[in-house]
Amino acid sequence: MNTETITLIEQRKSCRAFKKEEVSKEVLDQLKYLTLRAPSAGNMELYSIIEVTDNKIKEELAEICDNQKMIANAPIVWVFLADNNKWEKYFTYSSSEEKFNKPRRATGLGDMHLCMQDAIIASQNAVIAAEALGLGSCFIGDIIENYERLQKLLSLPSHAIPAAMLIMGYPLNEKKSDAITPRPDTASAIFMENGYKDLTKEDIYSEYKKHQAYFEGKKLMPIENGTVADYYYNRKYTSSFMDEMNRSAKTFIDRWINEQ
Repeated sequence: MNTETITLIEQRKSCRAFKKEEVSKEVLDQLKYLTLRAPSAGNMELYSIIEVTDNKIKEELAEICDNQKMIANAPIVWVFLADNNKWEKYFTYSSSEEKFNKPRRATGLGDMHLCMQDAIIASQNAVIAAEALGLGSCFIGDIIENYERLQKLLSLPSHAIPAAMLIMGYPLNEKKSDAITPRPDTASAIFMENGYKDLTKEDIYSEYKKHQAYFEGKKLMPIENGTVADYYYNRKYTSSFMDEMNRSAKTFIDRWINEQ
């Protein structure tokens, strides 16, 4: 049993403030190597990673992603793309269609889903690798907003779409004083045996009981006697940024389907 790995995963938390210390080439190369060890569908690596080193691009990414200045200040900014474009080019360069006399089909949603899986799996590998190398990290979900601007900024073809973004660097505060955010118990309804379970009110309240206590302790509830559901319904589910995420995601999915 590798207890060091268990401890690393258990104690990992998001880091949003970084030292202005440059990450050495040796550490960066190791981070890249470990990221590429991620599981991949058919070992095809159906993803690409845009390593943003240009400060102007970082600043625009920060603006695109709800003006989060921490993006512009991060030493490492990686945008993970679900990328089928490179394999389409590979098939062309290899003349695979002619060799087998099999006409090329349209790139579909199944392709997109596999590419998304590969990209997101690789991004989580990067998170664990970063932690092991002494780097903090934070996922930026807002990378799926404002697709038109992102597409132009990063020159994205139709079959290379945003899956995730990670910012990384050495944590500004060495001591992580805040408590690790709660997760459900292992006996919670997240694990469903042999099929989907239609959750009862009791199941859901039990699943999020630790979150409820945490939010109450932090005085985060938007209303008196509120629930975690109230918090996220008000702050996220009905927010303008979720409207934009849904609009933007539909735009890049439509482009994926319609531009062959």
